[in-house]
Amino acid sequence: IYVFDRSASMNALEGRPLRAAKAQLIRSLQDLGATQQFQIIFYNNEPTILNPFYPRPPRLLFADEQNRKMATTHVQGVVATGTTRHEDALLLALAMKPDVIFFLTDAEEPVMSFQELERVCRRNRFVGASIHAIQFGIGPPQGGANFLAQLARRNEGNHAYIDVTRLPVRVP
Repeated sequence: IYVFDRSASMNALEGRPLRAAKAQLIRSLQDLGATQQFQIIFYNNEPTILNPFYPRPPRLLFADEQNRKMATTHVQGVVATGTTRHEDALLLALAMKPDVIFFLTDAEEPVMSFQELERVCRRNRFVGASIHAIQFGIGPPQGGANFLAQLARRNEGNHAYIDVTRLPVRVP
């Protein structure tokens, strides 16, 4: 499951964080095989899940060509707006009991509190998903263990930092 921050802060530097994250997500979707399943949750102050079956509950989608095309079109249409609440989106992803979560964010304010991080980690103990955090930052990493590094480490995942100032203004 891809959990993708679409808050207004992703529009920094002429929208480079948002464009870079969307391009990364689309490349990742194209790498999936038809027997693999995926889901995409975009969030700002509240999460929204890709659900072509509405009003039925959302579910994981097989990565066949039709679903990858539908998801790519959906991703391309996403705009950044609103504030940020990470926890609800992560809990929604965990409710779907995935094997892996890719959490893409710029990690700007507000950061996850200790209590929010604990709730996500506690819920994941019953699911067992690995959570990989991809941070789209401005400038070199500041060092230390921010909440994304802690989240990844505590959930059998990796934390990657991408300096968006090193990316082209337009992502191909």
